[in-house]
Amino acid sequence: MPGRRRTSTDARPSPPVSSDEVRRAWEGNAAFWDERMGEGNPTHLRLVLPATERLLAVRPGERLLEIACGNGQLARWLAARGATVVATDFSEAMLERARRRRDGPGPPIEYRPLDATDPAALRSLGAGRFSAVVCSMALMDMSTVEPLAAALPELLEEDGRFVFSVTHPSFNSSGARRVREEEDDGGTIRERRGVFVSRYATPAVAKGLAMIGQPVPQFYFDRPLSELLRPFFDAGMALDALEEPTFAPGDAPGRAMGWSELPEIPPVLVGRLRPVVPHGPARQATSAERLGGRSPSQPAPGRRRG
Repeated sequence: MPGRRRTSTDARPSPPVSSDEVRRAWEGNAAFWDERMGEGNPTHLRLVLPATERLLAVRPGERLLEIACGNGQLARWLAARGATVVATDFSEAMLERARRRRDGPGPPIEYRPLDATDPAALRSLGAGRFSAVVCSMALMDMSTVEPLAAALPELLEEDGRFVFSVTHPSFNSSGARRVREEEDDGGTIRERRGVFVSRYATPAVAKGLAMIGQPVPQFYFDRPLSELLRPFFDAGMALDALEEPTFAPGDAPGRAMGWSELPEIPPVLVGRLRPVVPHGPARQATSAERLGGRSPSQPAPGRRRG
């Protein structure tokens, strides 16, 4: 979900967290989130949306699937550009909020419940049905991304693409802190602001707030870039574009140590992946060969699952 990252200090190495636990948090936050997010907050409007627009390059008449649509603000933006949108979320409360908001111009949006960690639910969407799949600021909210990654080559048309955005794994996680320092530089007091990273390589789970004041802290699933992207690579997807947008100084005023005070450090990462391996048995054989004889569904030795 788009928003500001504020995590707790009790990050734990990958304990099992069920999709139902994650869902309960978002059910409790749906009303607050919809009221505060509306049609986009500064993070969404100034960072996520422009990068998503460039990488997605949506064309009128395309059929798009949105994973974790929240209150539907991105789905409405896509429909206004002529796309036929199937917008999904695992929170019925979020979907109800999305349906209450009036669609703008463009084709009507189909809102439907979907748990993106459920392989059967993903398969039910249909093979080769979508020109593109988009997941905006939600992969870090999912207890596992493997089912979605495995489903993408089947869901997408042969030349389809998947565009995602996440809180930046390197700088905006439960292992990172924004800091401000002062030093005496030959009699001149200078201030420096930055990010102190104490943990990155080990996947962890933490509770935190995307927006200050939300009633229920949600789960964050911190993954290093290699862990985040590996399931998609294993499924036969290739990363072909990446953006790391930053705020300009003073672009999002409100807090002394907000991200607008760190114009050299990106709080979000936006990427695009495309299928590069054929569908069906040929894809499986090629992937197994590339992975040293393992089938795509088998974890690499020592790899964390879920």
